[in-house]
Amino acid sequence: MERRDALKNLGLSIGGITMSSTVISLLQSCSGKSNLSWNPEIFSSQEAELITKTLEVILPKTENIPGATDLNLTQFIDGYIKHVSGEDEQKNIKRLAEKYLLTTKAAIDKKNISDMTLDDIDSRLAYYLKANKSQIEKWTKGDSDDAASYNFLISLRSRGVSAFKMSEHIGEKVLAYSPIPGRQIGCVDLNEATGGKAWSI
Repeated sequence: MERRDALKNLGLSIGGITMSSTVISLLQSCSGKSNLSWNPEIFSSQEAELITKTLEVILPKTENIPGATDLNLTQFIDGYIKHVSGEDEQKNIKRLAEKYLLTTKAAIDKKNISDMTLDDIDSRLAYYLKANKSQIEKWTKGDSDDAASYNFLISLRSRGVSAFKMSEHIGEKVLAYSPIPGRQIGCVDLNEATGGKAWSI
């Protein structure tokens, strides 16, 4: 049985997991096959390019594990927001993405996103995500461009990690995976049960 069929069946049989056909098709976009020719539905092309670079810094490719770009996480997040999130959430995330693009262009002083390096993006992530506690509190409660950028990055990091763990390749090839979950065994060593791997979502 394929992963999507197992997830769909679980959603139908256990009331706690509801997987619509839209979410199933979005999961397919994270199959690990590169797809460079897609049109963003929520983000502008520049925002999508910046988000792709940002996610690549957050979830980089390693020797054995594909990164955010390989897994098409930007495409998944864009589609998920368009087809699953409510209208208010869509407007809010779009507003925050616009501010993140604006502050990044101003700080890095490069007009084209394609000219920005991963080191450029890493410096922006460090500015926001490694800020001191008092600054983070101001951004959390404030309404400045920096506050919007900070809140966007917190949301993007959370969405990116979730999408990464839900992707077909990571779920089946990197995490411990069982297409049909079996018996529950409590109080067992993780190394003994799965070779030290977390269970796939």
